[in-house]
Amino acid sequence: MNILYFASVDFYQKPNPSFHLMHSMITDLLEDGNKINYVGCAINGIKKHIPTDFENNPNFKYRLVEMPNTSKANFIKRYLDGIKYAITAKKYIKEMIEESDVVFIQSSPTAVFNISVVRRLVKCQKKIIYNVQDMFPGSSIASGVMRQKWMQRCFFTIQKIAYKKSDVIVAISDDMKDKLIEQDVPSEKVEVIVNWFDDRTVSEVSWEKNRFVPIANMDRDHFYVQYAGTMGYVFDFQMIIKVAEILKSEKQIVFQMIGEGSQKQAFIDAVKEKRLTNIVFLPLQQQDMVSDVYSACSTCIIPLKHGVIGNSVPSKAGLLMACKRSIVTSTDRGSKYNQMINDNGLGYAYGDDEPDKIAEAILKLYKDSILCREMGIRGYEFGHVLYSRSENMKKYKKLFDKFSMHM
Repeated sequence: MNILYFASVDFYQKPNPSFHLMHSMITDLLEDGNKINYVGCAINGIKKHIPTDFENNPNFKYRLVEMPNTSKANFIKRYLDGIKYAITAKKYIKEMIEESDVVFIQSSPTAVFNISVVRRLVKCQKKIIYNVQDMFPGSSIASGVMRQKWMQRCFFTIQKIAYKKSDVIVAISDDMKDKLIEQDVPSEKVEVIVNWFDDRTVSEVSWEKNRFVPIANMDRDHFYVQYAGTMGYVFDFQMIIKVAEILKSEKQIVFQMIGEGSQKQAFIDAVKEKRLTNIVFLPLQQQDMVSDVYSACSTCIIPLKHGVIGNSVPSKAGLLMACKRSIVTSTDRGSKYNQMINDNGLGYAYGDDEPDKIAEAILKLYKDSILCREMGIRGYEFGHVLYSRSENMKKYKKLFDKFSMHM
């Protein structure tokens, strides 16, 4: 099978939360003897754009469009850059489309233009699989980035065109599928395939062998409540501050915040203002440190702003399960994500306005190490069924086979 993979990111731009998804998906497809025609970005200022193992593979053909390295804060400029990218990429799509059997389009706010280029400008009648990582503009509205009602209406209308022109939409959670159905997407058009952890490379690392422990100067007698990831607009750092305030008398409990993002400085400033000494900050770690970072914590906290779940999904849950760590999360009450955590005994999930309950859950795990460990082991068993690379790539391969022109 020959797959046209139309991305809107540079493999090596930072942050690129889709890197592991893109890399492992293409790797597995190539290993199965498929051919990949890849069209993507080459962001100015980034020295390398394509992984070496792909460059050296004769079944991987690629074309790159040079793009400016525009700040995320400049939304309008980034959106216009995305439109220009889709139009510029047209010549490469034309070059590769005839020999391709199916088209896979990676999620982005401007994916509708990528889809239109494939569907209309090059008069492609081949099947289009649209992978939705974040529901735009829903994720921007929920995070408070997009407040203007007229702009919201405009982008919802544009996004519906993307859904209509796609043959199948891959949602990364059941909550996201529900959101798509609310926007008049037929249920039968949506496939749920979650963002996985790589069960080839991600697993629990013992304290003695953990490379992150000395980097973070960690003490085995402490109970580390960790958040590792992007501190962006969907990240509810105020929840962590409220919980840390409640638990500040528990001197052994440390809130360990790892990563970068647009809200990190505001978070640091708020911690200083509250004079909280139980929250520590560490920089983003290298990709090969994933197992070490998540294995170093006692439990993990994932705080999301109201309305985010469904529009976006915290993919780190699968990584935590792989490392046998319990999960404490705050998001919309009644979400399927919360139900998954609670019903399967993977940790504790409460509403985004319940800091007292989040604090109570952390204290319970701190005082009961056996319970904390049992939840982590249940997560590991659950995660290997639902969140592993091997299981979810089976679903993607089945989908590609179904929509291939050779069927």
